[in-house]
Amino acid sequence: MIGFIVRKVKGILLARHISGASKYIIRGNSHFFESFRLTVIKPVQDKIYLKVGDDCILDCKVLFESGTGEVIIGNRCYIGTSSIISRNKIEFGNDVMVAMGSVFYDHDSHSINYLNREDDITRQLEDHRSGKFFIENKSWNNVTSSPIKIGNNAWIGINCIILKGVTIGEGAIIGAGSVVTRDIPAWTVAGGNPAKVIKEIPDERRRK
Repeated sequence: MIGFIVRKVKGILLARHISGASKYIIRGNSHFFESFRLTVIKPVQDKIYLKVGDDCILDCKVLFESGTGEVIIGNRCYIGTSSIISRNKIEFGNDVMVAMGSVFYDHDSHSINYLNREDDITRQLEDHRSGKFFIENKSWNNVTSSPIKIGNNAWIGINCIILKGVTIGEGAIIGAGSVVTRDIPAWTVAGGNPAKVIKEIPDERRRK
């Protein structure tokens, strides 16, 4: 079984596709390709950040920008060279397909108040100049977050952006290049910026 070697660099947890085991990951009999990477800034001891089921193929990057967050990936999922960035919770059901270049982001990253963003820049500079990771001491007090859920049998096309608080229903298809800012119903095809339902998938092509 493929595992991970974990090392800490200036307080950051990095896990790559190498033999070894990580107590931050629970995984079934799945496959981790060359581009897979797990990064946790300020990891919490004994916290499980990533849970992966059986028969998945993962070539993605999973990033936790603070000590919080959780990513759950079901069984038989394929996630290409995409990015999953969590502070809250991002959950993939079973038999989900995600093409390359997509981004899942369950928080806003910054406040809408420019004064808070000025403070973010100041902290980034201080961290970088002191040899720390550039957002190691970022304040998250004014950052909004909300979980993302991807239903069973969903298909996310190339270069999509899935934002906080979104639920993509079972069997839904998200067209290439879409920005998903609101829920997408089950068994529909959606696309655009912001993504809207284009059509419904016929009954005979839905899971019964």
